This record gives sequence, structure tokens and C-alpha cells, in this order.
Amino acid sequence: MAQLFTGLRGGEPDREADVDFFLRVLDDLWDADLPGGTFTVAMECLEEFPELQPGDEELVDVTDIYSFYAVLVARHACTYRASGDIENAVRSAHAALTAMGQLDRNIIASGFMNDERERQLRSALSGREDGVSKIGLPQVRSVDQRVSLERLSAVRNRLTR
Repeated sequence: MAQLFTGLRGGEPDREADVDFFLRVLDDLWDADLPGGTFTVAMECLEEFPELQPGDEELVDVTDIYSFYAVLVARHACTYRASGDIENAVRSAHAALTAMGQLDRNIIASGFMNDERERQLRSALSGREDGVSKIGLPQVRSVDQRVSLERLSAVRNRLTR
């Protein structure tokens, strides 16, 4: 989901600071040793992003829609890291699934939602105590980066139609 924000907003001069901050937040989220307080501040800053500001109009622009989902996923992930409340991790996962479901509705036979569901299941099983499915955080992040790039490509292709 991350590259949906950085890739779609990265070329906008007035969003450079937001993109830089978002990238720092992502790095922090992957650092299992950072304390929860780090994420309270990040969560509050993400809440100030234009994507999360209430408005009277629906989001109809493709860039706005997927940037919103990316920021929402990151915000819920930060809330989880700040509080430890698993419900926030579920919210983050649900927002990612919703975004991919919407992308599936707009791109015929894409399968993004099923892929996301499978990835979430594999990630959840990777932490099992028996170690059978245990994989390292760097491997998960590497796969996430590749998948996020594929999603960005699909959204950009949708923009050119």
C-alpha cells in the first residue's frame, strides 16, 4: 500500500514533506524495537494529511482514492504500534483489503483482493510459535515492497485510461 501514496503523491511539490514523512513512518513501522510513543506522534501527524481530512465531497479521483487508503492503512498501523491493541492491526488489514477490493472492481480479472487476503494470512501464520511458517521481517518487507510496486503500476495504468 505504501507506494500507492509515495508513487502517486511523490511528484507533487506541495506534498514533498508528506512523502518524506510517510517514508520515515514506514521505516519506523518495520523497526520492531521502537517504542510505542514514536507511533503516537506519527499517528497524529498522519491524521493531519489532506487524505484524512473530512470533506463534503466523495473521493472520485483515482489518485485521491488510493492515496487515502495508503494513509489510512499507515495510520491504523501506527495506532496499533502505539497502543498494542490488535483491533487497530485488524483495521489496517481491513483498509488494505477494502482498497484492493475497489481496485478489483475497476480492473477486470485482477485478483488484488484475494492476493492481499492470502498475504495477510501468510503474515499472520509466519509468527507462529512452532516456527513452521516463521519468516523474517526483512523477507516480508521485501515482498511487501514488490507487491506495492505492482499495485502502483496497476493504479497508474488505470489513470492512463
